[in-house]
Amino acid sequence: MTTSPRQSSVRNALWRGTPVVLTALLGIGYVIGVAVVDSESAGQRYPWLPGVIVLAQAVVLLGRYRAPVVVLIVTAALDGVMLLISSGEASTGTFAVIIAVYSYTRERREASHYLLPAAIAVASVVLTIITVQSSLEVPGELALPFALLRAALTFGLPVILAEVVDGRARLVEALRERADAAERERERLAQDAVREERALMARELHDIAAHHLTGIIVSAQAADALRATDPDRAGKYIRRVQSDARTTLNNLRQTVGLLRADGEGSLAPVPSIEQLPGLITEASAAGSPVALSETGTPVDIGPLTGITVYRMVQESLANAARHAPGSPRSVELEYGENALRVTVRNGPASQAVAPESGSRPRFGLVGMAERADLIGGRLTTGPSADGGWANILEIPYDGVQS
Repeated sequence: MTTSPRQSSVRNALWRGTPVVLTALLGIGYVIGVAVVDSESAGQRYPWLPGVIVLAQAVVLLGRYRAPVVVLIVTAALDGVMLLISSGEASTGTFAVIIAVYSYTRERREASHYLLPAAIAVASVVLTIITVQSSLEVPGELALPFALLRAALTFGLPVILAEVVDGRARLVEALRERADAAERERERLAQDAVREERALMARELHDIAAHHLTGIIVSAQAADALRATDPDRAGKYIRRVQSDARTTLNNLRQTVGLLRADGEGSLAPVPSIEQLPGLITEASAAGSPVALSETGTPVDIGPLTGITVYRMVQESLANAARHAPGSPRSVELEYGENALRVTVRNGPASQAVAPESGSRPRFGLVGMAERADLIGGRLTTGPSADGGWANILEIPYDGVQS
């Protein structure tokens, strides 16, 4: 529960004013007590004077936050006057000195801030020893222990208390700063997670759209080229365009459905390496045949690695269909001793590539490289010796369980 500024100001006023009020009440009570008791029995000429001194200390304490050094010196001096007029017996002014020492210790944080209270404590011990020599209540042999005990209670106790309170305040502030830092770190991690999820979703949308839209473009170009010479084959490509368009729409709907908060709608199976034969069949039907080969002993891989392999092959086949239509294509899975190697090759284009209108950036290779980095793999791309192109994904076995 938070505290309002008004409540906080009232609390501070009470905290600052209570010691002053208590000191003033102590002085008033002393004066009233002397007025009630027979002054002659006290053996003093001015028995009310200690009470007046305490009231003066109360007034001085009002400035203990603005001038802690002056307040400490003045209250200690007034307490010394009280010791002189009472033969070291009166302790009424001790309370104000305790408050002044405590406030001074809290307000002054220099390395040498103990010197002033220590010096005043030594002076108080000396003055107490001197004044109690004429006291009828304190034996002379107890003068030193009495003076030391009085100084310890008046100066040592408030210094220790101030240090304890100040240490607790610093601990609370450190814990608050640590909590704030932890909250900022949680917010940063949440933002990073959101950005990563957005990047993953963007790659998924790109991979789905790029693969199917490439098939649509190739089929549309083939239908356009054959519509005059071979209408039947042109119609086949047109039907292929329709099928690919419906598949693309369904996949996009399923992918976007992942963002729904209500969880409605059926979702497609997560792409995996086991679905590569279906992808190969689909790609072969849309263009030139794709050869699939597998060597070595298969190794169980995690879902993230399976998605990475699937999307890499999907994007590579789409790029081959776009940039080298009609060229032979192959997909090779090699389960080596230490790593899984996935290679997608295509030969040089066997027919002219229709120029694409406009100039837009390509994110296919970037997306494949990012996916490879995410699972600790490495993607190598470049032209092959026969004038074609090869994309090679190597995934160490220590990361394929991801």
